[in-house]
Amino acid sequence: MFPTLGHLINYLLGTNINFPMPTYGFVLVMAFVTAGIILKYSLLRKENQGLLLGHRDKILISGPINYSDIIVSGVFYFIIGWKIIGIALDYNNFTNDINAYIFSLQGSIIAGIVFAIIGAGYGYLQANKKYSKEEIFEEKDILPHQLTLNIVMIAMISGIIGAKVFDILENFSRFLQDPLDALFSSGGFTFYGGLVAGFFTVWYYIRKKNIDSLTLMDAAAPAILGAYAVGRMACMLSGDGCWGIPNPDPKPEYLAMIPDWLWAFDFPHNVINEGSIITSCDGNYCHRLDVPVFPTPIYESILSSIFFLIAWFLQNKIRTAGVVFFIAIMLNGFARFFIEKIRVNNVYDIGQSHITQAEIISSSLVLIGIIGIFILLKLKKNKV
Repeated sequence: MFPTLGHLINYLLGTNINFPMPTYGFVLVMAFVTAGIILKYSLLRKENQGLLLGHRDKILISGPINYSDIIVSGVFYFIIGWKIIGIALDYNNFTNDINAYIFSLQGSIIAGIVFAIIGAGYGYLQANKKYSKEEIFEEKDILPHQLTLNIVMIAMISGIIGAKVFDILENFSRFLQDPLDALFSSGGFTFYGGLVAGFFTVWYYIRKKNIDSLTLMDAAAPAILGAYAVGRMACMLSGDGCWGIPNPDPKPEYLAMIPDWLWAFDFPHNVINEGSIITSCDGNYCHRLDVPVFPTPIYESILSSIFFLIAWFLQNKIRTAGVVFFIAIMLNGFARFFIEKIRVNNVYDIGQSHITQAEIISSSLVLIGIIGIFILLKLKKNKV
């Protein structure tokens, strides 16, 4: 496993560098980048088909200098200089405990002040170029694909918050034991929490922009699935504990063509230090599982990649707005429900039933998908 990018780089290139950026966090960012790229091309496709139209929006051309923006910019650049230069000057201390360093008062105050002056000064010069006594606006046509970055940023911020909140609710006893670690650790995210929070915040944003929500949901369907496929690799590469149940059985003959690790894997050097110590290993990540488990993250990643291709293909075949989106969440719900059977999870006892949070949500997604498709097709039939 590769707890940090340094581990991955050293494995691939045979080097011995100390680069402590968490692999989980990096891949998570790449998932949102993937979503942005897919969404932009998906929106362009809808625009070219005449299914999505632009909207008129007022753009500020010039106006009085907003000193509060300049102050905020200065504070932002202060934090950047304070921490980044501080890391460069005290790299060993930073690598010992990344989270502790980031959320401490350690850093370079002088560098922070220099960065703040440069950032605030640049902000002032840019604002001065657009100075006028009164605010002057210009109306412009804004196409949906031009809002891709806004949509992705909204989804990312709300999604990360939602994923963290759902993980805390699912593992509340762990949160009570160490609240700060649960809040600020690089791991510990629940995908469906991010999906729910991201969906509603983006939906509110596009409604404010008068963009057809059902058509945009169809455009977003392959982006969500593509991002999920990449995001699950964060769990696989780092070994964050989001794996399957023990699988000590030998690989069946009919699966002889697949690698052994795809059947059962012991996650060596996992980021949570689960299992027994690996002999002749130095560093912070020297554990491997005592019993191999099902590598469920890679299963979900493979299935989501297939579902992404299906959703991308169906966009040109299904013209009823919203149906592709509901098909996508239904497919994801089906896959996640059955993978839960071989995945480690907290189990809730409801009467005589034993069920996990993900099983509840994935079942709900399947049901919502079926109902959504039925309603949309029924509405279209009634219009004909």
